[in-house]
Amino acid sequence: MTPLDTDLFLAFNAGANPNPYVALFAIALTRFAILLVPCYIVVLWIQGTRRRRLLAFALVLALAIGIVLSFLTGLAVFRPRPFMVGLGHSLVEHRPNASFPSNHTLVFAVCATVLALVRQYGAAFLAAVIGLLVAWSRVYVGVHYPSDLVGGVVLAIPAAMIALAMTARYGASIVMAVESLQDRLTKRGRP
Repeated sequence: MTPLDTDLFLAFNAGANPNPYVALFAIALTRFAILLVPCYIVVLWIQGTRRRRLLAFALVLALAIGIVLSFLTGLAVFRPRPFMVGLGHSLVEHRPNASFPSNHTLVFAVCATVLALVRQYGAAFLAAVIGLLVAWSRVYVGVHYPSDLVGGVVLAIPAAMIALAMTARYGASIVMAVESLQDRLTKRGRP
């Protein structure tokens, strides 16, 4: 952690007397915006076209790869969260685990990267905007340093690229197998 990282954290952190509306907005973003990602993936799958289901598969795979990379990075480069060292003000409770990298930022960066690489630019832009807001909120509420956010973005890029390469090679057969299983399960449940 550099002095610049600490200075940026303190500049964006809520402070001792945050505006209650800004604080509520930041807390809502940091707790609930992440739920948009699985909802989007479910909608892609339910819409039913093979192309959308392949995109859903690529997103799930990229997220899994990204989370594994994040976990391994956190083990190799453990950095305590700001509240663990008494820095700034924390507006939410959080486990005292590794601060670097930010998984919330990673999730939105993975989605934005995958969507951009498959030329879904509108959805990629929306994921990036929401991701930037979530990244800001994570610093504002006191659970991440700014460089944690950068770490999440950096890990998202290879995760997205690996997932898309694997999807191009194996995705169609895996999606067909899941569709077949889904069909058998839904037929079994019908009277």
